[in-house]
Amino acid sequence: MKSRFQTRRRSGFTLIELLVVIAIIAILAGMLLPAVSRVSANAKKKQVLSQMSNLAAAVQAYEAKYSRLPASAKTRAAVNANFPDFIFGTQQEGGQLQASKPGVGYTSVLNRSGAPWQVSNAELMTILLREQRTINGEVINKGNELNPQQEIFLTVKSETGKKPDRVSDDDGAFRDAYGFPYIVIVDLDSDGRVRNPFAGAPGEKEFINAPVVVFSLGADGQVDFSRAPVGQTAKGTVNGDNLYSWK
Repeated sequence: MKSRFQTRRRSGFTLIELLVVIAIIAILAGMLLPAVSRVSANAKKKQVLSQMSNLAAAVQAYEAKYSRLPASAKTRAAVNANFPDFIFGTQQEGGQLQASKPGVGYTSVLNRSGAPWQVSNAELMTILLREQRTINGEVINKGNELNPQQEIFLTVKSETGKKPDRVSDDDGAFRDAYGFPYIVIVDLDSDGRVRNPFAGAPGEKEFINAPVVVFSLGADGQVDFSRAPVGQTAKGTVNGDNLYSWK
């Protein structure tokens, strides 16, 4: 015979038990989130490094085919004896290109000759992808005059808008995984090297022995050419997260 005082079977959790479970979940989440963030950051870094390598290789493949680097007449006219290598920077159509995320500001990188012609990698993309585009009022690669064999030198996604990791159908620029235009420097005086944009910074040489170099402004979109670009002295500065094809 069962006792009438037999304890009833419990169902569900008490409030204290629920709070303990929630606390454990919060602790685990706090431990996992930094690891997930690191994995995501490393994936973006690898992606950017791969794209910079591919972009530099595409420019060199163009040079091997046509015995010249991809550049319009306006770009070639925008260099001089003091600055013979052109920097495809961040300005176009008279202003700074928009980052992928609207309203985000980032460092303006200009060609340094003093010529008014400022253009982003959109010119390179137009030529390398056998397209035609009006930039700064000039028709670039009209009738494929700069790519007469109509070869596509780079495999990259193109899309409307200004999305990361894409060539924009709107302004033609190739943005990195952080949403900022890749900076490309090309050797227009054909001496096999480009002037180091960090020349003058501690430990930096005046020239980089390559006909084309590419770099990314990193997650913060910032660069300081007066500081060391990499290494221990770059840590904690705006250059700490920048990526370079030659480093």
